[in-house]
Amino acid sequence: LPPNKSSGFLLTCDAPMKQFIIHLNDQKIVDKKFIIEDLDATHLLIRGEVRDEIHRKVEEWMDANVYSTIERVGDNFDTS
Repeated sequence: LPPNKSSGFLLTCDAPMKQFIIHLNDQKIVDKKFIIEDLDATHLLIRGEVRDEIHRKVEEWMDANVYSTIERVGDNFDTS
């Protein structure tokens, strides 16, 4: 079944990711906000129709902010 405005899903994540998702929600105008309820430190109840958008934004954020060990070490990393 396609998601509708009355459906929601439970999102479980760590605290930093939750803060990022809250930040995304805070940037929306009132009728476009997607957090139904902030349940606890690691859970949010989210409107179902924004599931793909949240997934895409989280992937973009992680791509921009998560670095591998090699990227952090930089030019002085010796692989020999």
